[in-house]
Amino acid sequence: MHVSQLKPLRDADVRHFIYTRFAVSARPPGSGEIAEHFSGSIAQIEKSLTRLADAHQIVLAPGSHAIWMAHPFSAIPTNYITEVGGKKYWGN
Repeated sequence: MHVSQLKPLRDADVRHFIYTRFAVSARPPGSGEIAEHFSGSIAQIEKSLTRLADAHQIVLAPGSHAIWMAHPFSAIPTNYITEVGGKKYWGN
């Protein structure tokens, strides 16, 4: 059962999912992956991502809804690399 079947989609839930995916896979989820997880629409997720970016909770790529950063994680290469459990993470 998805979270959306239990309660309305909250930005905090989306943010938690973003951080979980970054931690597990060393990459951010896309809008489609988030929408699928919450059984929501991509438009609904993109609105949530915009609100999170406006609140400085995440950073989106210019002109898109692709997640660039969710501190301390970065989806784009940086000079700050950490390796944990065989996975490399770029940091901010």
